[in-house]
Amino acid sequence: MADNTDEEHIDNPTNIQSENPSDQITPTTNKEIINPNQDTENMEIHKHPHHVLHKKKWFEYVLEFAMLFLAVFLGFVAENIREHQVEEEIGKQYAINLYEDLKKDTASINYTILQNDIVMAKLDTFFKYSNEKKEINITNGMLYYYGRYITYNYYFTSNNTTIEQMKGSGNLRLIGNVLSKKINEYGNKLAKLENDYSLSRSEYEKMEALYFKLFDMNLVTKLFIGREANKDSTFKLNLPFINDDPKLMKELGGWVKFESMMYGLQNNTYLVPLKQKATELIDLLKNKYRLE
Repeated sequence: MADNTDEEHIDNPTNIQSENPSDQITPTTNKEIINPNQDTENMEIHKHPHHVLHKKKWFEYVLEFAMLFLAVFLGFVAENIREHQVEEEIGKQYAINLYEDLKKDTASINYTILQNDIVMAKLDTFFKYSNEKKEINITNGMLYYYGRYITYNYYFTSNNTTIEQMKGSGNLRLIGNVLSKKINEYGNKLAKLENDYSLSRSEYEKMEALYFKLFDMNLVTKLFIGREANKDSTFKLNLPFINDDPKLMKELGGWVKFESMMYGLQNNTYLVPLKQKATELIDLLKNKYRLE
């Protein structure tokens, strides 16, 4: 039995590994040994000061606010400067236009005053002759000559377009308080003159109606319209009236005297002071805006 066992061991050999682990060769791979503290060190090295978890100090908030406030303030100042420059340019253009309007106004006022003085003298002479009609040396030709001035009337009309534009748009302030005050004074004087014109027009219409009842307009047209009347030759004419009623002539004479007084009132009370205001404005505009 022992012999068979030995033969089985010989016929079926088995691979028996060596019990000595040192004799076995185990393949190895080169793996990098990772230090768990290395990632932490890298993170600390690349950490940015403005990390989301970074807490700002109080002076940083103050600095940011100051910079933002300064930017807004400078923008506001720049916009105000730009608007001020635009308003100055608009105000200067208004001043130039007003200056030209006032020069026209003063010329027109001078002409109106002169014409009022001429008409007043003629009407006063008519009034004198109409009251002395019974005198031998007073002819109808004299009354016709001076009576034609009854239909002459001169009304000053202001070139106030610029003033109305400034008032209507609220831009009167653009030329300053002093000029604005003078413009308002000028406007008040002008309004009073226009009111007087409104009253005198109704009186003028009454006087004109009496004139047409007495004087032959065909003769007036023939003698005076479109030509220079010859005073001496006209004085010698004994021209007929449409109506020779002395009462109508006396009534007309009264209205003529009243109208003469109205012309004098307009000159002294309204036109002369209005011219003074216009002259003051012109001087102020010239000095402030260097106009010529």
